[in-house]
Amino acid sequence: MKKTIARLGTLILTSGVLFLNFGCQSNGRLAKAQANYPEDKVDAHALFNENCARCHGMDGRARTFHGRLVGAQNFTDKKWQANVTDEEMSDAIKKGPKAMPAFGKKLSQAEIDALVAYVHSFKQE
Repeated sequence: MKKTIARLGTLILTSGVLFLNFGCQSNGRLAKAQANYPEDKVDAHALFNENCARCHGMDGRARTFHGRLVGAQNFTDKKWQANVTDEEMSDAIKKGPKAMPAFGKKLSQAEIDALVAYVHSFKQE
C-alpha cells in the first residue's frame, strides 16, 4: 500500500512538472524568424506575447493561471523594477530561474536584449 501511494505521488509530481514546463513554452516561430535581427528591429512586444505572456500576462502582472502556479514575477512591481539589473534580467531569460524555462538556446542575444527593454516598459511611475 505504501509503495502504491509513493508511486502515485511520484506520478502526480512528474505530471505536474511536465505540465508546468510545457505550459510555459511556445512554438518559437517568431523567435526563429527574428533570430538574426538587430535589437532595434526585434518585435519585443510580439516576442513577449509568444514566449512570456502565458505566465507573466499580457500586462506583465503575472495574474495568469500558469503565473500563479509557478510564482511568476510581476513586472509592474516598483520595488522589483528598481532593484533588478539588465544583466540579472538577461541572465534569468537565458537560464530560467525556478519553474521558468531557459530561453538561452531559443532566443538570440538581440532578442533577449529587446525583451529586457520591453520588460522595463511595464514599470509603473
